[in-house]
Amino acid sequence: NGFPLLFGFSEYFIFKWAVFVNLICWISTVFLIYKIAIKETVIKKGFIISLIFLFCIGNLAITYELLSESVFIFMLVLSVFLINKYIMTNKPSYLTLTVALLLLAILVKPLSLGLVFILIFFFIKRMKEVFFNKFSFLILFSVSLIFFQMYSLKKESGNFTISYIDSFTYYNYIGTRADCLKKNIEFNQGKNQRYIDFIKLSSYEQRKTANDDFKNQLINNPINLLKAFFIDIYINSSKGSATVHGCKNLNNSNYFKSFQFIFKVISKLQNILYTSIGIGLSLLFILRWKTQKVFFLILSVLILYIFFVSAISSDQGDRFHIVLYPLIILLLLNTRWFKNKPPYILDS
Repeated sequence: NGFPLLFGFSEYFIFKWAVFVNLICWISTVFLIYKIAIKETVIKKGFIISLIFLFCIGNLAITYELLSESVFIFMLVLSVFLINKYIMTNKPSYLTLTVALLLLAILVKPLSLGLVFILIFFFIKRMKEVFFNKFSFLILFSVSLIFFQMYSLKKESGNFTISYIDSFTYYNYIGTRADCLKKNIEFNQGKNQRYIDFIKLSSYEQRKTANDDFKNQLINNPINLLKAFFIDIYINSSKGSATVHGCKNLNNSNYFKSFQFIFKVISKLQNILYTSIGIGLSLLFILRWKTQKVFFLILSVLILYIFFVSAISSDQGDRFHIVLYPLIILLLLNTRWFKNKPPYILDS
């Protein structure tokens, strides 16, 4: 998003540039879902699968925000596409590209580190081939960028870390909520005294404070910490698009309130529906792992991992679950409504 700054463009231009980048990623994600779907079912049903994502309100709305979700979703679905290509061709170069891409995605969202470990777990026997082929230099390239980021933060703020966002997020969401439950006071995101005191600290001090707080609550307040975790899961699973909610009627259009209400309701229902289907199918496929294709087992584990990790934060509408929508939609390919092999040979 900041790339235009290298060429002297203004910060105001960044917002327009970000919308362009997000829309390109959104359109590309639709295309990738279609390409994956027609590998698992007939073209007609593959087209229907891609249309389902096309009408996800939360995913489309957030493309107009200066946020990383659209870019990350594209990188995630591209990784899934490459995994699918590997399973069908057995060429380790596809796994190499996947590992390199997921490592690069760590710079967008640090939770991607867990995705790398999940991939290694499933294909541990092929890792030697993955790290030693003509595309292996891409893994080194991604790792070098990660270490450059870590070195920069060490030099700037004092910690050799990928990001400080995990400390900030834990302390001000799940940590503060657990503390409020213990003290029987209202949790008010961004307004509790803990938050006010925390933002006055340097990044280095925030990291230390968050780590100490987690250890303390884990020992002295574990029940409320667990309650806060599940409250965050509930909130993240039951809210509509914060982007739609935050829209303003600058043109004083008569139809604005009606359409805003409709889109808020749709995005909320989509969040509840997709999350319920995704978690239900993921658990079902994992429990029946002996009869499932490895591709859908990987999707199931990825969904559950992102679902539980996202509970570290909350109160931002459906933002943390729209990342799961394309994976959940692809998971539908393993149900009886879509589950049939294409009667033709697909091109590479």
